[in-house]
Amino acid sequence: MKTIGAKELRLHLDKVFDRVLDGEDIIVNHRFKGPVKISAVHPPTKNTDKLAGLRAFDAAPKSPSPFDKTKSLKELYRESIAKKYTK
Repeated sequence: MKTIGAKELRLHLDKVFDRVLDGEDIIVNHRFKGPVKISAVHPPTKNTDKLAGLRAFDAAPKSPSPFDKTKSLKELYRESIAKKYTK
């Protein structure tokens, strides 16, 4: 179990959350308050479970884009604005 300070928690919150989600319990000390234990509510999942949604998305059939691939983004934007406001 790792012990860190409140400032380190504030500066590196995303990294601390990743470590907690990987199953590590962390104690946070604050100079005026008592220590606090941070632990995951749910048991850690395997990385394969985290990537299951991405794999399903990649395997799903894709529909072709309705936009003209030969036009620039600026041209497509202008066309969409013109369609929206010229009705």
